[in-house]
Amino acid sequence: MPHFPSRPLSTTSTPPTQNFTYRLAAASSAKRHPPRAAKPQTDFWTYSSTTRKPSPPYLRSTKIDSGEDAFFATTIASSPHDVAFGVADGVGGWQDQGVDPSDFSHGLCGLMAGTAHIHEVDGRGPVRPQWLLQTAYDAVMANPRIMAGGSTATVATLDGEGEMETANLGDSGYLIFGPGKVAYRSAVQTHAFNTPFQMSKVPPKMQAQHAIFGGSTHFSETPAQADVVRHKVRHGDVVVVATDGVWDNLSAQDTLSIVTRVMQEGGYWSTGDKETLLNNTSISSIDVEEHEKYLPALVATAIMREAKMAGLDRKRNGPFAKEVNYHYPAEGWSGGKPDDIAVVVCVAVDGGVGKQEEEQPPVRAKL
Repeated sequence: MPHFPSRPLSTTSTPPTQNFTYRLAAASSAKRHPPRAAKPQTDFWTYSSTTRKPSPPYLRSTKIDSGEDAFFATTIASSPHDVAFGVADGVGGWQDQGVDPSDFSHGLCGLMAGTAHIHEVDGRGPVRPQWLLQTAYDAVMANPRIMAGGSTATVATLDGEGEMETANLGDSGYLIFGPGKVAYRSAVQTHAFNTPFQMSKVPPKMQAQHAIFGGSTHFSETPAQADVVRHKVRHGDVVVVATDGVWDNLSAQDTLSIVTRVMQEGGYWSTGDKETLLNNTSISSIDVEEHEKYLPALVATAIMREAKMAGLDRKRNGPFAKEVNYHYPAEGWSGGKPDDIAVVVCVAVDGGVGKQEEEQPPVRAKL
């Protein structure tokens, strides 16, 4: 799996300028749901850091919409310049123990959303994704209503300077897209093929039974073992965070093709001679009130739908099929991997760039 180098953080000593705001959307599909035309508030949800007093105050998934996969997106301390978002994938193997994996994953995301939204920047400093994941994990572990379970997770935060930090545990993950290219792809954490790092809650009785009778191993990592990476986003960058229901069925290049199509159809990217141009004004004008024309929603639903269709296609070998056939060639696996899907898309908007559109040339990136 390719691992692209992260972009360096800014080292300037000048006072920070809070120019960046963010446009977000989430899309999901439970494994049991058939493919269908995406509907707002059922299959996708929109959010913007610039909306004053949004209702609800943040996005969070429900089991009926996304199955065992969960998502969230929120402003941090209601700031228009600071956001947190992420996904969590409940480990399906817990079903064999009579445990609903969605309780753990949705519990994590709900707690991360609420914690970030009410956070106050004081002596604790800004919200960091690993701290946010740890806080939610501790709460889930202490919650008697969540008896057991496990989950992977990917969490990101962005601030007004365009500084992005991520914490990734397991095989969910994220991509960052610039004009016409994949700027970064996160690395997965696995013990072995199809055995990702995962947070787990194993009740004492189950631990005792396992010690006596044996059985399946419950891997149990903590947020401290998450990969933490920092990036510097640019105006118009598109961040896609998703569970393995996407990444098992779509490669980075597959996803780039989807993003490119949506961006070009909306006039946000255009192609010239071997280069892709970013329309700065169009990015600055993204309006959450446009609903079904809202760029992050279009990207999120396009990725969700393509992953859904690829997972159901018995002839299309995606990343999971290729991995199975590499590790276990005798299996003869063919086609996609049906699964729950959760996607969050975030588009970075630099207000400083928008104000200078007439004075600056278009941003160019080689294809």
